[in-house]
Amino acid sequence: MSRVFFLIGLFLLLGAQAWGKGPSVVASIYPLYEILREVGGKYVSASLLLPPGADPHSWEPTPKDLLLLQKTSLIFVVGKGLEPWLEDIIKSLPKVRILRAADSAPLLFLKGHRIDPHLWLDFKWDASLALRLGKALAQIDPFHREVYLHRAQNLRERFLHLDQKYRQTLANCKSKYLLVAGHNAFGYWERAYGLKVISLAGTSPEAEPTPRALAQALRLIKKNRIKAVFYEEPSSRRFAELLAKEAGLNKVLYLTPGASLPREELQNNPTFFDLMERNLHHLAEGLSCPLPTNNSLLKEEKGLFSFRGTEGAFDVPLPKPFPAPLEVQPI
Repeated sequence: MSRVFFLIGLFLLLGAQAWGKGPSVVASIYPLYEILREVGGKYVSASLLLPPGADPHSWEPTPKDLLLLQKTSLIFVVGKGLEPWLEDIIKSLPKVRILRAADSAPLLFLKGHRIDPHLWLDFKWDASLALRLGKALAQIDPFHREVYLHRAQNLRERFLHLDQKYRQTLANCKSKYLLVAGHNAFGYWERAYGLKVISLAGTSPEAEPTPRALAQALRLIKKNRIKAVFYEEPSSRRFAELLAKEAGLNKVLYLTPGASLPREELQNNPTFFDLMERNLHHLAEGLSCPLPTNNSLLKEEKGLFSFRGTEGAFDVPLPKPFPAPLEVQPI
């Protein structure tokens, strides 16, 4: 009889979610959603707030989104201004936990003392963020604590491995100039890997390149022997193609910050690691980066997989196998 009362008490203590669907967690943008899915696995009901193709800087939640947020256990956001609608929403949700990725982050500051919010492109920071999320999930769902912490540690290792790939590949590029036809979303790569980002639209995602900016870019291309033009949003591709045509270049390459993907790209169901592997492939092509001969991206992995995105199909290295999570069985 005492064991029956013990089990009843344990059920009440841990909550029915230990046997049920699991806590509901909402992530504001795609990279955070990917981190959430990797750490939470099948034990968390994960939702993505930002719809396909939406701009996180200007998007606003609908009444349906507000209803979802009211029912969630945790809201996972970047903070520091990326989601301008956030603070007003939080005031109406005093009981919902908020995990801000930007808290305690080594942030970059733009002109005018504005913060560069694209911190998920700092892969070392992603590694520490995975651990923070694991601890947060363990607090709201202690029954699966060891699962979350184990998966978070696995994800941390994957991010550190990704950072090493970028560092190794970009160390010996013939060019360090990353000419972007849109706004500069890649400041964290500039800091981490020594790139020199030239952005035609500055730091504002709403801005478009001016004729003066295009003329300056043409001079930079000739002076620094730049071989490729990159674009970070489908809307800025036409400027990249125009600039490449004027400069006599035949390489126009796509780099995605990953915050919000077009609907047609989401249909391929890419992971954040797929996107970053593709970015690295395009960086290596556009900046003339030789792949390392020792411990190279191709030799250290078991094989290649073919990724088909909006820019066509190509092979990129497989990430290291993701260890199976530690299973915790209900009593």
